[in-house]
Amino acid sequence: MKILICRYYRNTNLNATANQASQTLSFLLASGLKRKITRMSKLKVANAYYRASTNERLQANSLEVQRAIVRAFADRNGYELKNEFVEYASGSNDDRPAFNEALQNSIAKNEVLICWKVDRLSRSLSIFNKINDHLHLLRFAELGDTEPNLMVLSVLLGCAQQELENTRIRVRETYRLLKEQDPSRKFGNPNIVKDAQPKGLKIRMDNAREFNTRIQGIVADLRMAGYNLTQCVAQLNDELKITTRRGCLWSAPALCRVLKYQASTP
Repeated sequence: MKILICRYYRNTNLNATANQASQTLSFLLASGLKRKITRMSKLKVANAYYRASTNERLQANSLEVQRAIVRAFADRNGYELKNEFVEYASGSNDDRPAFNEALQNSIAKNEVLICWKVDRLSRSLSIFNKINDHLHLLRFAELGDTEPNLMVLSVLLGCAQQELENTRIRVRETYRLLKEQDPSRKFGNPNIVKDAQPKGLKIRMDNAREFNTRIQGIVADLRMAGYNLTQCVAQLNDELKITTRRGCLWSAPALCRVLKYQASTP
């Protein structure tokens, strides 16, 4: 570097010394550092959204691939990723919790939301109801660091929705064809009745026992305070705001059934 600078000075007839070259080198390095610091101070705040359709077992690498691509895009275009929102959900569902949170967070703070591809954001044209007024906040790594063009976005969302529909048709026809070839064929877990139903029944019974034990304790305290059955019902409904397990208001017969059930439970 010093040699190049000396040559520059000689070519301009300034007879530069090695000391001048060294000073110039220091100035250039300082200028580069200053530009780097200025660039870092101007980083744009952004959020990232990653989505996979099924679960971690079936799509083990999907989220990691998206994360790597989005982070590289953010670094390349001067974005600082503040939050990363992740979920396993169908792109046809416009009410995904993590997506809603990511979008609302970006809108509230006027921050960019970055996705890898359009079909990671959604596979439904109806998503326009949520994003149409906020396209300036969206960035897709596959489209570059620019506000998505409305026509391009419409085409890509339409393709994503059609791809999802094609997959559904293919799966449905596959089931139909297999059933035609073998009418006795059964899909799913053949032991579901033997294995899952007893476990589900046990869980429901345990939950009912826990709930009824709680109600029994509350009613016992109320009766010690002098409340009769009708007054206990009123306390549960009006004061304590405790509903039945099905979310209904209490009645005297319903409360009696719970108390009798508890009395007969070992």
